[in-house]
Formats: sequence, C-alpha cells, structure tokens
Amino acid sequence: MLVELGVITRPQGARGEVRVHPFNPDSDLLAKLEEVVLVDESGTTRTMKVRASRRAPKAFLMSFEGIATRDDAETLRGLFVSIPREALPPADDDEFYLVDLPGLAVVQGETRVGEVLRVLEYPSMECIEVEFEDGLREIPLIEPWILEVDLDEGVVRIGDCSDVPVKPKDRR
Repeated sequence: MLVELGVITRPQGARGEVRVHPFNPDSDLLAKLEEVVLVDESGTTRTMKVRASRRAPKAFLMSFEGIATRDDAETLRGLFVSIPREALPPADDDEFYLVDLPGLAVVQGETRVGEVLRVLEYPSMECIEVEFEDGLREIPLIEPWILEVDLDEGVVRIGDCSDVPVKPKDRR
C-alpha cells in the first residue's frame, strides 16, 4: 500500500527541481526521504531517488536523480509523491495513521456495530465512514464520538452516535 504525502505542483527553477504541496504541512517527512514513488492519476508508478529536498514557504522543493532540466521537471507536474506504508516512521503511542483505519471493527460498548469503510478528510476535521444497520454515518474522529482507536486489537471504540446523521445505504 502506498501513502500519498503530497503532489508535485510545478517546476522550480531551471535545474529540474519541483515544488511539492505537502498533504500534512506540519510534517518534515518529505525532507528526510531518500526514495519516493511518483504516482499518476491512472495509478502508474515510478520509483525515484531523491537528490535533495528542503522546506520552502507552504511547500517542499525536491530534486530527483535523472531530472536535470525544467522540461524534465514539467513532466512530473501533477504526480503524487508517495511512499510504501511500511516506510512511515512509527507513530507515537497516542497517535495513529489515518491510512490504518479502514477495515477496523467499530465497537459500541460490547457490541460490534460495523467497520471503518474509509476515512474522509474535511477542512475542519476527519471522519470515519461506518456502515450501521440503518445506514452510513460519518463519525468525527474526536471525543465524544471516538473513545479509543486500538490498532493492536483492530478496533475503534465509539460513544453515542445517535446525533450523527444517517445516510441511506444506497447513497455513497
């Protein structure tokens, strides 16, 4: 599984450097990578060695082996900068990666009520989409709705979600 860290927005300068918009602006991971996988919209991948990477205002500037001119860099515009899931650094004890949530069981009290179908990232918060018996709910990834995420046990424990609107099952 590949995890998208950012997208190449445009060439930067004349020597093949590109500007990368990071999906997590607080992370410095893009500055530490030695190799990335570039992915286009069709899913075609291309592994690239990173020559250099540094933070710039609102972006990272990266250069790759084999990309030496502005024209070369232009061919990378719009590609997603990704890494394999196993290349991510370990999360702190009180943290988790959103990419690890789909497929986890969702438990309310002692009852399994569904499983995480996907993670939805909105400007104001992240939600997990869970299919309940009566339909789909987008549960905010904050208390009081989410009580615990236990990756070792493979569960997300939720509180009362009766105030979370239900979407009929046939509407995704």
